[in-house]
Amino acid sequence: MGRSTMGKSYLPIVQNADNFPYDRDPLETYYQLILAGDPQPHGYLRPETVAAMPWTASFALSHEHPRTVTVLDASHGADSPAAFTRAFQELVDICIARDTFRLIAKRHSEPFTILSYPTNTSNTTTSTTTNSSAATTIVATSPGGMGMGAGAGGSASVVTMERFAAPLFGILLQGAHMIAYVRSRATEDDCGVISGLWIPRRAKHLFSSPNMLDATVAGGIASFTSALDTIIKEAGEEASLPPELVRTRVRSTGLLTYVSSTDAIHGWPGESGLLCPGIVYTYEMELPEDVIPKPHDGEVGSYSLMSVGDVQAALLNNEFKPDAAVVVVDFLIRHGVITAENERNFIQINEHIHRRLPFRVATG
Repeated sequence: MGRSTMGKSYLPIVQNADNFPYDRDPLETYYQLILAGDPQPHGYLRPETVAAMPWTASFALSHEHPRTVTVLDASHGADSPAAFTRAFQELVDICIARDTFRLIAKRHSEPFTILSYPTNTSNTTTSTTTNSSAATTIVATSPGGMGMGAGAGGSASVVTMERFAAPLFGILLQGAHMIAYVRSRATEDDCGVISGLWIPRRAKHLFSSPNMLDATVAGGIASFTSALDTIIKEAGEEASLPPELVRTRVRSTGLLTYVSSTDAIHGWPGESGLLCPGIVYTYEMELPEDVIPKPHDGEVGSYSLMSVGDVQAALLNNEFKPDAAVVVVDFLIRHGVITAENERNFIQINEHIHRRLPFRVATG
């Protein structure tokens, strides 16, 4: 099904996305983002970002190590999430009006939930682990709880920030990616083998990774939206795939985690050195041979049904958007194309695409 890679490894491909060094402590370089009343960090800011940001009275800065930017609670505990959200929004509005950062590009964007802020402490338990780069506190939802990543509903108790501004604060972002594929079958009952993946080429006008290859469908998960709903919505907008078709055929396959820095992203037009931790919910969907994805909203230039071998070659040639490349590598591992037998860095690859995140992930 696959193609010989002639000894080439996929490790550099996943390292393009998970490129923040494992042995580097973020506190050596970055300011911690603190929400008043919670000592755990919710993001990391570059000193250059801190210096350029038009801070308001809703923020307090400490330049003593460990350096911090604290969002103050104007509600004094009455409605902290709303107060934090208003503080961020006021700041982003000023940045847009003044054109402070290239990353924002004077544009508003949809609100994203700050995942590290607990939304329901009654349903959470806390455990702390330590790795080589930072202590990580994982707040795990009890069986009755539902996280915003895959949950179906929303709550006014979340803290949100506009998506374009989020990398400036180094907060954890989440997205959903889907790979659509087709199988070749000798008979109707034959399970067949994967004969092709529907791979889009991103439009030339996009801010990040223009004209590069991508997952079939992908999008950031906005506040109060589930990963599945994101896939269904983006499938219609990007690939002209009907919601009923997607809902019936799509299959959840897990999630990936990584920590990237924008100074290692080739051709990145925004500010450099921004810390971008990410969670990606992965999906796949087998399509009938007569269903062809078609560009719809202008974000995709074209779709091509690429053979597995051609996809492998494109990956190794760095033709994919970095986070999409991780999703495709994961797909190829899941379907037995990349294995411990043919990939000498198999363990390291899996470590990079399931990285321990540098701060708490809260659900509730």
